[in-house]
Amino acid sequence: MISNMKRNSFLIISLYSISIWSGLCAQTVQISNKSDKPVKDYTVEIPIENLKLNIGDYIAVDGSNTSLPVEIVTDLKGNQKAIFPVSLLQGKESQSFGIRKGTAHAYPKRTYAELAHKIGGKFEPKVTEKYTRNEYVGGYSWVKPNYLRVPDNFTDHAYYIKYEGPGWESDKVGFRFYLDWRNGIDVFGKKTPGIVLPFVGVDGYDNYHNMADWGMDNMKVGSSLGIGSIAIWNGEKAVRVEKTDSTICHIPADGKVRSQVKTTYYGWDANGTKCNLTSLISIDAGSRASHMELLVDKKIDNLATGIIKMKNTELIVSNDSGNEWSYVATFGKQSLNNDMMGLAVFVRTKQVEKITEDKLNHVVVLKPDNGYVEYYFMPTWELDWEPVATIDDFKRCIDEVLVRLNNPVTVKIK
Repeated sequence: MISNMKRNSFLIISLYSISIWSGLCAQTVQISNKSDKPVKDYTVEIPIENLKLNIGDYIAVDGSNTSLPVEIVTDLKGNQKAIFPVSLLQGKESQSFGIRKGTAHAYPKRTYAELAHKIGGKFEPKVTEKYTRNEYVGGYSWVKPNYLRVPDNFTDHAYYIKYEGPGWESDKVGFRFYLDWRNGIDVFGKKTPGIVLPFVGVDGYDNYHNMADWGMDNMKVGSSLGIGSIAIWNGEKAVRVEKTDSTICHIPADGKVRSQVKTTYYGWDANGTKCNLTSLISIDAGSRASHMELLVDKKIDNLATGIIKMKNTELIVSNDSGNEWSYVATFGKQSLNNDMMGLAVFVRTKQVEKITEDKLNHVVVLKPDNGYVEYYFMPTWELDWEPVATIDDFKRCIDEVLVRLNNPVTVKIK
């Protein structure tokens, strides 16, 4: 009898707790994994108009009363979305979250983006064996405006922008791209899940090429596409975004869950066609992959991206017309530190014009849909804090990304 009383009391308390939780929540969101495989570190996206929230800070609360941050972000087409993180969805599992006002102070910052440069100096010409470049001389401090119209006299190796361009990272990996005529994407391997980019490139400028406690720049891009760089296919080779009239770059989001880098290239000469190209790169908490969105204002049928070609690597290609997403990947001893490294680019299958190569790169030529293209690019490293040391480990990482791309989690609002 006492045991029954305890059970009844527990049931009453549980129902009362659920009632309070439901009452505090402005709306309830149910997410469902339709795949048989688990999905880790998933970022839920909800069009902001579907939630109809008043101005303020919001959290997503699960059944155990754990508070998760809700952030408002914008995609390249101008669509605003509310996002929040989910650590794990088992195969065929559904979970419910209440959206209510509040702040998730205890949740750690798991993504970061920045654009920083020096102040207090000036550009001076410096003659090299190949050409004359403008080097930023003097200067006494770094500032992080997270916005920059690239100076007209800016060149590569100007020692003006911290690590030569914008940087972005998750708790898994870091990236940068050169904000000059090269426009190549590079990788920072991370030996820690902590945010590291604020401390990179401020001491000795390019010491990040050497191994540090946090990791290192573990990729040599040179004249190649690196991983996921934007290019145009001219029939023989991939040409990066080299010739433009002007460029503006800024950081539209620097959140705990998602960070972004947005760049507009005005007057890009794409195989003789002058156009304006805008890119938006996003990275989410728990993800090794960056999401690239491109929008061009002219008819360009041969946008391209790809991966640097390296010796002692294995090429892996999946271009299955039955799946919405496919990939091109390489694996082998191709890191700057001569470690095992995997590089993958995921593309929408219907946008693939062809998969080819040139002297430096494995290339994917893409067909824009009304000027729009999207793809993901992902590196792995055997010295990551979650190491990927074998090709089987790398293929498992690829499969995890493909599962979520080809089997999107469904979202319902109650």
